[in-house]
Amino acid sequence: MNTDEIRALAKRFREAILRIPRDQLVDTMKDFPTGACGDTSLLFGALLADNGINGFSYIYGYRGNVHEQTSQTHAWLQRGNLIVDLTADQFPDAPPEFIAEEDSVWHRAFRTDVPTSSDFRNVRGANGLAKPYRLIIESMRNSVAT
Repeated sequence: MNTDEIRALAKRFREAILRIPRDQLVDTMKDFPTGACGDTSLLFGALLADNGINGFSYIYGYRGNVHEQTSQTHAWLQRGNLIVDLTADQFPDAPPEFIAEEDSVWHRAFRTDVPTSSDFRNVRGANGLAKPYRLIIESMRNSVAT
């Protein structure tokens, strides 16, 4: 699957999340996209895996300074130079909506930890994402049917 196809899948996934009533999502996603980057990335990572699109890692990044009260954290998926970020628009200095691009200049401002699994089903403590994943997949299917 090429970058354009991944971008189209990311767009459908994000639109599916937006169609789901907030009270049916986990607490971290109720203000989507704000504060939803980690869980959204892990959920999209599962969708990529289910579609045979492998090689992505979950990236946790941080920028700014805690002592100056400018610190921010963020999470996204990455495979090589390809960055897929469905919640970048929660930051005022980020590109609009979402990112599925090679080598994002905006993401370079973040210092990152060691990459981990991009699929919530492989992450300890993320089993609470199974229900939202089913809801998102159902929302994606329903949008194609209508």
